[in-house]
Amino acid sequence: MTVLRESRAMPYLFDDEDILLPLAEHASHGALRLPDGRAMAWAEYGSARGLPCILIPDTGSSRLAPGWLLHDSALPVHIRLLAVDRPGIGASDPIGFGGAEQPAEDLRRMVETLAVGRVAVIGIGQGADDAFAFAGRYPSLVTSVTGVSVRLPGRRDARRGVRHAFARRHEKGWNGPLAAWISTAGKDADLTAESTWSRMLDRLDALPAQVLADRWRESDFREAVAADVAQVNPAWTAPARPVGPPQWISDPKSIRVPVRLWHGKHETGPTLAQVQDFVKDQQSWTVTTVGGSSAVLGAWTSIMTTAAESFHSAAAA
Repeated sequence: MTVLRESRAMPYLFDDEDILLPLAEHASHGALRLPDGRAMAWAEYGSARGLPCILIPDTGSSRLAPGWLLHDSALPVHIRLLAVDRPGIGASDPIGFGGAEQPAEDLRRMVETLAVGRVAVIGIGQGADDAFAFAGRYPSLVTSVTGVSVRLPGRRDARRGVRHAFARRHEKGWNGPLAAWISTAGKDADLTAESTWSRMLDRLDALPAQVLADRWRESDFREAVAADVAQVNPAWTAPARPVGPPQWISDPKSIRVPVRLWHGKHETGPTLAQVQDFVKDQQSWTVTTVGGSSAVLGAWTSIMTTAAESFHSAAAA
């Protein structure tokens, strides 16, 4: 394996207090060469000597997602946050024709190549599927899994039978607030312009509008969203994922590390009650409620601090 790195732009020493996240365009990033020849890229935030946490963004997002996700939060000083690019996103190469996504193997290569030991993995939306896939296959490399505004695809559908296959294909899903903002703004919209977001509010559905709140008025937030969106190549189609629910949903007991799910109090896709019902019989699984319509924005200092605490629990076990 070959590790490719750009020059590091992150400071190595920090004060004892939490630090503000650097602008997205200044985040250092690197890539490693996978066995099939693809490059897998990530961006690094925080202290290079901090506790390693891997962030897997939601679909339609990239390694630059922390620029707007943590826009109004402080990144704890003891955290080394590594946000990854999925295949075909940003600086990561796409999977060739006929290939299949193997997130668990890609993340294992990353962890072993960087020689960071065990990591806490954090997945947002559908990104949680990859986090759970990695933890399920390689629990010895993971201190905990954190799921932020997870989706529960297939749980209810799996019991409906073949007669309802057509209905399943046409159910409206929730792909997260970023996807809604981009769709409403329209193709080639200037997401750095305040006027774009102002016009968007008149057409935006209630849920993504509530998540957005007044953040759109701040130029650094708009620029961070625009930088993230620019990493996504709309012409590239991701390889089809396996049919049916991910293993962590069909067999939660296959996850043998602590799990914490963060979910909005008024979230609807799924609801907080549905998430709580899902974990009620699972040992070492907990749900933390975040005020508002999503956990995607506003709670990241607590999310990161809690993920870091799993390193101490793992060391004591």
